[in-house]
Amino acid sequence: MSILFISSNIALLICALLLAGRSYQIFEQQAHKACMVISLSCTFIVCSCAGALLIHQQDQDLVTLKRIFDNLAYYAAIPLLASAFVDIAWKYDWSKPAWGRWLLALFALFELTRRAEFGAQYSQIMATVSIAALVISFIKSPSTRTQSIGITAAGFMATSLLIFGSASILPHYQNNDFSTLSLAAALLILTGTLPKQAKPNH
Repeated sequence: MSILFISSNIALLICALLLAGRSYQIFEQQAHKACMVISLSCTFIVCSCAGALLIHQQDQDLVTLKRIFDNLAYYAAIPLLASAFVDIAWKYDWSKPAWGRWLLALFALFELTRRAEFGAQYSQIMATVSIAALVISFIKSPSTRTQSIGITAAGFMATSLLIFGSASILPHYQNNDFSTLSLAAALLILTGTLPKQAKPNH
């Protein structure tokens, strides 16, 4: 493992924990279910980082476990995260069963596209939709500052997923370490927007 690999994954793990902690704190204070979903999404990302840092043996069971963590981070956590910010922006206050069904739908979509050998295209589509959802949710904010910060976070996420990530639309620029660092920056910036985004629904 290179120093950049270790550093980038530690950075992402810390930023995910910060966002998870802040969102869960708001959930406890305001019973805002979208913040609970943000915390869950970040937990998936933390598991992926832990797997990347700790699982190095070629044991088939451990390799499978690591792949599950990675799939949770990129095919469940990212769409859930974007959906939660949409929920916050529009004050939908989706119920826990609704969030559970959406998570199951994400699992089903991933499995269907994987079996249909449409995985790469699905990754790009889901990343694009998630980033667009983030941008739209922040554009709705009445605060220009929050709009700017939120769109910046979406920009870092776009860089992570669509430039440096495995689903890159520019394969020549694929770089896992830079993708991880960009995602860490996105989560850190989103942490700063949460206090202004998450308000009790009326």
